[in-house]
Amino acid sequence: MLLCGSPALAEKEPLDHKIPPGYVPDEARDEQGLWMEFEEMERRLNKSALLVRDADINNYITEIVCRVAAAYCNDFRVYVIRNPGFNASMTATGMMQIWTGLIIRANSTDEIAAVVGHEIAHYTRLHSLQRLRDMKKKLAAGSVFDIAVILATGYSTPLGQMTAMMSVLSFSREQETEADLLGTRILAEASYNPHASYKVWQRIIAEEEAAAVKRRKPSAFSQTHPATQQRASYLESLVVSTYGADDAEPVADEKLLAILNNHYLFLMEDQLDTNRFGRTRELLERHQEIGVEPSLVYYFYGEMFRQRNEEGDMQLAMDSYLHSIEAGAPPPDAFKSLGYLHLKSGDNTAAQIQFRKYLEIDPGADDRAMIEFYLEK
Repeated sequence: MLLCGSPALAEKEPLDHKIPPGYVPDEARDEQGLWMEFEEMERRLNKSALLVRDADINNYITEIVCRVAAAYCNDFRVYVIRNPGFNASMTATGMMQIWTGLIIRANSTDEIAAVVGHEIAHYTRLHSLQRLRDMKKKLAAGSVFDIAVILATGYSTPLGQMTAMMSVLSFSREQETEADLLGTRILAEASYNPHASYKVWQRIIAEEEAAAVKRRKPSAFSQTHPATQQRASYLESLVVSTYGADDAEPVADEKLLAILNNHYLFLMEDQLDTNRFGRTRELLERHQEIGVEPSLVYYFYGEMFRQRNEEGDMQLAMDSYLHSIEAGAPPPDAFKSLGYLHLKSGDNTAAQIQFRKYLEIDPGADDRAMIEFYLEK
């Protein structure tokens, strides 16, 4: 296995694309079969309830993809998927998936572009086809469809071959390193900040540390990907030596801030539902630093403390909702949640005040009848 930063790979000729724009598979039966199954999977994805259809978000992500892809732009179809995890993927057919969890973890558009560049490099280096052929060697049985499902989703079919499948679920370490190297280059060629290629991994490291993630043995991901810290260090060394030091201030650009501010409730709701409070708090602290609307951030602090419900959290939640309201642009639910906490503490008068404010701001609320019931009581 070749680790990230291996001299053997770094000393090769500069990596380049293996396929031209507008590429279609040759007559090789395995490649054609892979394309057919991914095309069917894409048809199903178009009907998925998890597909984000908001034009604002889709236009923002598609613009990034096309700028990084350059001549390959027309080869890709971009799908934003409602999932709080940090992930993006690309199939051999040009179907790219961007999870909403990537958007809320980025400190800048450049960092989203860095992940996009990495995925495009996988595509132009034909890594998916290499994975397919590797997998077919390791599986004693299983159709091309079974293999395509594994490649696209990371889940195996119930064929009793989990061990073999897990060994090829992800790109090899050499493929990941190739994608890092080529992805960083095309990122810079698109006039994005190449330093974002390692900074995005530094964010993930900080989140992992905040969540105090402890594993007794390496996960399947860590076995097939360069270790996150090693990857960040190697990329930083490569980028600094190639492009010089980065003196840019760590603030979000206007486009990313607009997306976060306009869609924050939607984007953070799923993260909150993971009940991973260490990760959520790390993200909220980061959003405060880059300038997300304070009322929105404080509201989710309140929601986080309320759901965590440890000793002292109810007071922290109340304080956070009040900060959200005082900041001047609170979501209506800040008043409602504060009202419920007052009700729970036995302060009915304070609860009524907040419930009435909630209905004043959102007279058409779906739960209006329930709130009016509490007011009558």
